[in-house]
This record gives sequence, C-alpha cells and structure tokens, in this order.
Amino acid sequence: MTKKSSASNVATKTDIDRLDKGIKSTKADLKKVENSLRREILRVEEGLEKTEEKLSKQMQAQHDQVMNTLVDFVGRVKDLEDENAVGTKHTRELREQVDDHEKRITALESI
Repeated sequence: MTKKSSASNVATKTDIDRLDKGIKSTKADLKKVENSLRREILRVEEGLEKTEEKLSKQMQAQHDQVMNTLVDFVGRVKDLEDENAVGTKHTRELREQVDDHEKRITALESI
C-alpha cells in the first residue's frame, strides 16, 4: 500500500525558510561552541605548561638534593674504605710483630 500525498505533507516556502534559518542558527551556535572550546583548550594548555614548569623546578630541586646527599654519602664511604685499608695494614704489621715477639720469647724461655 502506498501512501497518497496530502496537502499537509507538502513543504511550503515558509517551511523551507524556517528550516534554512534554523540551519543557519545551528551553524552559528556550533561556531560559538567551537570558539568556546578552542578558548578552553588554550586555557587548559596554558595551565598545563605552568604546572609542567612548576613540577620541573620541584623535581630539579629534589634531584639536586639527592645528588648532594649521594655525593656526601659516597665521600664518607670512600673515607671508611681508606680507613679500613689502613687499619688492615696496621693490624697485619702488628700481627707480624706479635708473632716475632712470641718466637723470641719462646726462644728466651727455652734457655
């Protein structure tokens, strides 16, 4: 079954003009929304850049602090290693003297 067109289904010039105005109005609204979104995107990007700069400065400060602490720690470890090497050598020398003295005392006691 096919529907027959009636006079109420026919678009008039007024209907077309209203539709055209609606489309133009919608395009203008979309343009406003687009511009608003572009401004908002720029605002967010600027905020992001400021946040990145702030974070970068904070991270650099923390990095510097960690590096300074690490340098200090490595210096102390190096000093301890040097002291340990000297102490080991000194202990070895003392051990040799004690062994030598024990031999000499044993020899003297046997006389």
